[in-house]
Amino acid sequence: MTLRAVVATSTGLLLACGASRVPHALRGYNILVEQKDEQSVELARAMREQGIKVRPSVRGGGGPTAALIYFTFSDPGPGQPLWFHIRLADTRSGEIIDAATIELDSLTITPRARAVAAVKALAP
Repeated sequence: MTLRAVVATSTGLLLACGASRVPHALRGYNILVEQKDEQSVELARAMREQGIKVRPSVRGGGGPTAALIYFTFSDPGPGQPLWFHIRLADTRSGEIIDAATIELDSLTITPRARAVAAVKALAP
């Protein structure tokens, strides 16, 4: 009997810890990530690892959904850094519900490294 109580408490604690990693703005949202290229696959994977619900396609009648938009940008001119941006837009209103920007450098050379850094940069 005591063992069951400990297991139930531990499970509840683990679920609470997982939910706390999801940025506040994203709680209750499913994130639509069409995994068509290596970068979007890695972004979906990094989001799942943070406890964010990810879907590969649009599904009607579901709860709130946000679409992932990502791009790189650099100001014109020599020596300007390249930035990686991700935006999450509500699929019903188009409103940006969360965003992150990271500078691309030697630490974010791979799609996996960019994805992990960008997802961690989402506002809590």
